[in-house]
Amino acid sequence: MSDHATLPIDRAVAAGEREFRELADFAPVMIWRTGTDRQGDWFNKPWLAFTGRSLAQEVGEGWADGIHPDDLDRCSSVFFHAFDAREPYSLEYRLRRHDGVYRWIVETGTPFERGGAFAGYWGSCTDITDHRVAQRSQRVLINELSHRLKNTLAVVQAMAEQTFREGRPMDAAVTCFGGRLRALAAAQDRLIATAWEDVPLSDVVEATVLPFDCGGARIRREGPPLILSAETAVSLTMALHELLTNAVKYGALSNDSGTVTITWSCGGPTCGRFRLEWKEQGGPTVSTPLERGFGTRFIERGVGCRQGGGSSLLFEPDGVRWILETELPATSAHRTQVA
Repeated sequence: MSDHATLPIDRAVAAGEREFRELADFAPVMIWRTGTDRQGDWFNKPWLAFTGRSLAQEVGEGWADGIHPDDLDRCSSVFFHAFDAREPYSLEYRLRRHDGVYRWIVETGTPFERGGAFAGYWGSCTDITDHRVAQRSQRVLINELSHRLKNTLAVVQAMAEQTFREGRPMDAAVTCFGGRLRALAAAQDRLIATAWEDVPLSDVVEATVLPFDCGGARIRREGPPLILSAETAVSLTMALHELLTNAVKYGALSNDSGTVTITWSCGGPTCGRFRLEWKEQGGPTVSTPLERGFGTRFIERGVGCRQGGGSSLLFEPDGVRWILETELPATSAHRTQVA
């Protein structure tokens, strides 16, 4: 062979069917071909490896055996219409893999010619199952984020309406509203850190209490490892914030000797419910308020009720007591057993 024949352009022109088949078998996609009779007459190695079938089994109409029965009529309709019109086409369907699992495939087909006459179709197929799963997960995530954002905005709106309606001076109302927003933001931060999954109860309590009791001497917290749903975690954070704020202003944390005890427990053989109790002691004598503000109403009605639980706020003379009972996620029972 002359030097001229070794030029890349000459080698490209001289490449024959053997070179093409090698290329097609090394391609990262499944490739097939039909003749003018619509019958499949060649499939590359990636196709055969995917289906786990031989070339003899796939040629003709054998390849159609692997298409999901629910997709076969649609695929045939698209293919026949494109074939008769001599047009390219693209479609998605499920194809049975060698292990019996149906995977989503995107297939593209293009007509080709030999000597100026129509000779059949070349086609390629790519497994897009993982991509479809990712798209579906993304849609679910976007819908969930939209739902949670609407809920959060509704909470903020309710807080604003109640805070500025309670007749306190504007400066005090702004300070109160700011504190509630910070508590809500802190709860959201914890949920973002856990990708809006279930949250350890101890983390919720510790993060909410810490700004009010940096030394850990005034607020005792005790209970087993339990897991809260995202919704309950936000509600509990807000409730604890309201209780802490009131305790600092009027209750056990308004002097130098009062204390707060926060305890929780898991009840029942399957740990399907939990009970949390807040109790203040050592503060000024408590009397039942004549009017209930946003914080009180939120504690009594906004925590645990949606999960089939209940909330009781008691103004006992020796200190405020709050009792919360609500459902736990199923994972909490397991977490309690292994902790």
